[in-house]
Amino acid sequence: MENICDMNNKVKVAVLDTGIDKEHDYLKDNLVGGIAFECMHDYIFISDKFDDEDGHGTACASIIKKEYEDVELFVIKILRKDGITNIKVLEEALRYLLDTNIRLINLSLSVIGVESVKGLFEVCYELFRKGKIIVCSLANDFDLSYPAMFNNVIGVRGLTLDVDDSFWYNKKYDVQCVMDSNSYISCDINNSYRLPPKCNSYLSAKLTGKIAKILSEKPGITISDLNDKLESLAIRNHWNSCDFDECSRIVNFKLDLYDKENDLLIKVADVVRDCLNIEDNNEKLFKCSLFNKEIGLVYDNCFNLLKKLEYRFDVKFNYMDISKYDLVSIYTLTELVERYKNL
Repeated sequence: MENICDMNNKVKVAVLDTGIDKEHDYLKDNLVGGIAFECMHDYIFISDKFDDEDGHGTACASIIKKEYEDVELFVIKILRKDGITNIKVLEEALRYLLDTNIRLINLSLSVIGVESVKGLFEVCYELFRKGKIIVCSLANDFDLSYPAMFNNVIGVRGLTLDVDDSFWYNKKYDVQCVMDSNSYISCDINNSYRLPPKCNSYLSAKLTGKIAKILSEKPGITISDLNDKLESLAIRNHWNSCDFDECSRIVNFKLDLYDKENDLLIKVADVVRDCLNIEDNNEKLFKCSLFNKEIGLVYDNCFNLLKKLEYRFDVKFNYMDISKYDLVSIYTLTELVERYKNL
């Protein structure tokens, strides 16, 4: 408990998730401790075994750090490898945080289909009364889940917005934040990286990181003032359900960026063909998204492609700055390589 109760100006974030890769090069210097809660035979057990076996918690932690480099991460493992937990485990983990000086809590999880969330609401309310800030993702493809819908929790959902890395915010809405859903490479277990799919979990982590940065600049900010600050940073403060049916930002494949005879484009295409086992005469490589099923790029093999490009062109990518839009076509991918070659 000592390393989470020292009073200082550092911003500590409690990440309640699947754990963390303790030895990940990107995260290990930010990790200040951890604990695990597990339910077995109707009893809740506490241990120090908070290693991540899934990757979800590691990804969320890295997204938080990307938004605020100096964040201190305290990890509470409550989700199993399959991403499931018992609501009582969640309640107990939150109750544990009542007597710590950790003010910011990330919950990239949701509770649906339970008979009662009264106990969960009560512990969230106790945390809120103590000035603690809970950020929670809305369940994917649902309009209602908990604790995101509680009035003492900041709820987050995703949408393709007009501006990359932007968000909407209204403190009076049930789900206060709508975050742009463009995916960026994030950390994975085994000291690796991965492009995560569109998921509210990762957007909750993103907002948590942004709030951590605000807290680093204004440690004593009240929750009311924080809400006002987030509204001022948002590109929009009012919306309705009809806005969720509109996708206003169109992905730019940059088809005219390079001539097909461009030397760098040809070399990048060779790497893509080798990585994805594409035939040399497959012209769809130059006409379709790389994520087209006939091309074969998917979330799980993006990092492997990036490693092959690093080796071929003797460059070193900053993985966390690479988004799906950088990988969407052979042209955007070539532009990415060119950008790093010119550094």
